[in-house]
Amino acid sequence: MTKREAERLRQEFEKGVYVKKSTTIMCIVFALFLGVFLGNLLTVIYTAAPSPAKQTAKVQQAQPLQSQISQDQASRIIDLERQTRNEPTNALAWQQLGNAYYDTNHPESAIAAYSRSLELDSSHADIWTDLGTMYRQTGQYQKAIESYNQALQRNPTHPNALFNKGIVYLHDLKQRDKGIAAWEELLASNPFAQTPQGKPLKEFIDEHRK
Repeated sequence: MTKREAERLRQEFEKGVYVKKSTTIMCIVFALFLGVFLGNLLTVIYTAAPSPAKQTAKVQQAQPLQSQISQDQASRIIDLERQTRNEPTNALAWQQLGNAYYDTNHPESAIAAYSRSLELDSSHADIWTDLGTMYRQTGQYQKAIESYNQALQRNPTHPNALFNKGIVYLHDLKQRDKGIAAWEELLASNPFAQTPQGKPLKEFIDEHRK
């Protein structure tokens, strides 16, 4: 017997309405039939529905570029999101949130956080450089160059800004001369500069000149 049927019978009993025996038997038979029918229906639905594992697999397959983050990283992002909501003018918190998104390969979110941090305090060349890298990762190459230039206005010899600016010019904008020029600026300020792979920058420049 369904809960709704039982409640109706209880209300009728309280009102002094007594159900005939035949009616009671019919109700019981109907309730049993309904229970069997619903049971079979749920079995069909459960069998046809994809399991949680299959659903998860589909989501992951639909978003192959989404990075996997650790529980600590997720907790860190949640904490920083909460802090920036509670302290919207805290430039450092916005920077740290941008760093957390940068480290977990979420460039769009990193761009939003870095931009907010720079609205509050635009003096940090490192943040401008990281913002440029996130713009490059999203295919916004001209904005990446603009961000690197902002970093260089604050620190004309910033090594990462100069090197990354050269990379964007050479590989993304196909302007080799401007890319080499950025690397030569870096070499002039740091004759012993190396690429991230450990190759001397002078050799790296000579290779791209050929």
